[in-house]
Amino acid sequence: MAHPHVLFFKTITLFVALAFGPAAWALPTGGVVVEGSAGIANDTASSMTVTQSTAKAIINWQGFSIGSGEAVRFQQPDANSVTLNRVMGSDPSAIMGNLSANGKVFLVNPNGILFGQHAAVNVGGLTASTLGIANADFMSGNYQFSGANGGSVVNHGAINAGDGGYVALLGAKVSNHGTIVARLGTVALAAGNTVTLDVAGDKLLNVAVTQGAVDALAENGGLIRADGGHVLMTTQAAGSLLSNAVNNTGVIQAQTIGNVGGVIKLLGGMQNGVVRADGTLDASAPNGGNGGFIETSAAHVRIADSVRVTTIAPSGQTGTWLIDPQDFIIGSGGNISGSTLGGQLVTSSITIDTATGPGAALPGNGDIYVNDAITWTASGTPTTLTLNAVGDVHINAAISATNGNLVVCCGRDVNVNQAITTTNGSLLLSAGRDLNMNAAVTTTDGNIMMCAANDVNVDGAITLTRGTLDPTRSLGLPEGLTLSAGYGGAGPGLAGGTVNFGAAAPPAVVTVAPVTINYNPVSYTSPTDYSTRFTLTQGAALTQRMLVFGDGGDKAFDGTTGTTLSSLKGSPAGVQLVAGAGSFANFNTADVGTSKTITYGGYSLIGANANDYVLASNCCGPVFARTTGTISPTVAPPPVVPVPTPVVPDPTPVAPVPTPLVPVAVPVVVAPVVPGPALPDGRVVPGALTPDGLPVASFPSWPNIQPVPPAIVPPGPVPSWMGPQSVALLVTPPASPPSMMLVQEQPPAPLAPYIAPVFIPKHERN
Repeated sequence: MAHPHVLFFKTITLFVALAFGPAAWALPTGGVVVEGSAGIANDTASSMTVTQSTAKAIINWQGFSIGSGEAVRFQQPDANSVTLNRVMGSDPSAIMGNLSANGKVFLVNPNGILFGQHAAVNVGGLTASTLGIANADFMSGNYQFSGANGGSVVNHGAINAGDGGYVALLGAKVSNHGTIVARLGTVALAAGNTVTLDVAGDKLLNVAVTQGAVDALAENGGLIRADGGHVLMTTQAAGSLLSNAVNNTGVIQAQTIGNVGGVIKLLGGMQNGVVRADGTLDASAPNGGNGGFIETSAAHVRIADSVRVTTIAPSGQTGTWLIDPQDFIIGSGGNISGSTLGGQLVTSSITIDTATGPGAALPGNGDIYVNDAITWTASGTPTTLTLNAVGDVHINAAISATNGNLVVCCGRDVNVNQAITTTNGSLLLSAGRDLNMNAAVTTTDGNIMMCAANDVNVDGAITLTRGTLDPTRSLGLPEGLTLSAGYGGAGPGLAGGTVNFGAAAPPAVVTVAPVTINYNPVSYTSPTDYSTRFTLTQGAALTQRMLVFGDGGDKAFDGTTGTTLSSLKGSPAGVQLVAGAGSFANFNTADVGTSKTITYGGYSLIGANANDYVLASNCCGPVFARTTGTISPTVAPPPVVPVPTPVVPDPTPVAPVPTPLVPVAVPVVVAPVVPGPALPDGRVVPGALTPDGLPVASFPSWPNIQPVPPAIVPPGPVPSWMGPQSVALLVTPPASPPSMMLVQEQPPAPLAPYIAPVFIPKHERN
């Protein structure tokens, strides 16, 4: 039974065909040039020429259709010229005849666009959209299309763009059931309510759906060919919760031309989108060069048993197919069958990835389950199956590869519950928590590396015969067998993770290959001896090294992640940490915290016992050493509190010898003021002290302050609290106190020489 979306498009196509009828298919009508310069001429009853004289032009049409046997030609200044044709009427556009242009043509009709079975389009570039674009945006090169009309763009004809050109079908639903060709260029089917084209010169660099549409659909049931270029089918709008789908049942081909590999991307929404891959996806390199790249990404990716995917390169390096879902099950009722996956691995390396890209922070557990047996023999250079999971990887069925490699990297546990076998290929198992090897692992003419941030638990048989340094089969791993536990940086000590052999596990058998174990011991003075866990033949040798962890990176919070390491935790004997040129050390975040992960590089070990130790490093992705440290809160210095100078009053006030007062200049009055107390006659003594020697408290000034004219005060006793040579001011208080004012005094006259008072008996005073 056909998929409902396919039936939908067939129904729409039939409806449009019937609605127009032969008589309705006619040349474009009612054209008005609203931007730029262009002429419109009806050459004959069945042909029209639009002659454009500016780089860009906008024409509003009442209707834009081309009947069977009719032709419309755009004559433009050069290949980079663009004409925007906007339909203002209510009818869809039906292109049943010929449309040609030496430059690029934009056709915008919110009512829908149909390219009929006999349509022939030959242009430098074509954009057919049911989404609108503003005049100013078009003229400025900001190609952002938007609308919520739900219109469809459907192609049943033949659309050809010139070499390096592009074809873009935009709308809420877009479908190709004909042929679209853009050699060395780009073909894009983008479904949503807002779509942006990134165009540079005559190249379409990128297409992004910035706002999704309800039940958005991008579909190919025909042929899309962009050899040496890109094919993009997308409904992927960041953060959109709307349901959407990308379906392929036809042929999509982007083979390598020269050294330019092809790229094919089917991208559904990472929140609630579905990609259904069937038909053919071909990014191979049959005529030389390396294979290209294929991606099928969405919240849910479903691969049909009849699909054919290839990136084979007989004369170069095989390309890669990336599958990027939230979760993935290999097996019956899952996302792909084991036999289908094995069949595609014959000609392509395949990465199933729930750990990177948009899906990493979205719903789902991020787990991968292998529930069906996977077997393959690569036909050319070795191919690699990579399982990257943000969660766990469960190998519940056997995996066997000849001329192939297997990589498993995950954020939590790797659980090997069924046998893994590689011949002429290598094996990497890396767990962000624990690696639990409960079944046999066998490699011939390849390498094995098993590592974990915490523990590597071995309960199955390990057999390795001959390692390899061949870059196509080695995975870049150290030659032979490597077991490494505790790279998470939580050591030293067993709690930081180590290598554990189960009591029932048989000895690992290694022939003609080196063996290395990196582990956390109970203590640096009590190393573990793993030699009894191995049967080593034909020159195989065991190296055992204890993990060490950089220290000295603790610091106070300063808003940065950078730090410097200077020593080793636990002070192991005979080894020191040395920073080399270009060394670095960074906390994972700049926030305050304890036991925070520090990644570092450019450091090395020296010392008499340096060969007995190794820095704890991860196995997947860029390799960095790891340790832990603390960022403590910044302690603010205590505030400095000024201590006022105390005023010590004269304990025994004695009347001074009368001194004539000298006339004082009139003071300058500015705001604010802190006057002294008022005298009984209304005068105010500024800066006065109380009888106990303390300053008189300040209070709001009064505005009507009149200076007393300079005068000589007659000699006579002066109260000690008035101070020497005081200035008297006459104040007239208002009804209410206004804002503060400042009384600035002139500097006082020099004081008369001090004469100590003469004590006079009490009864003789006065």
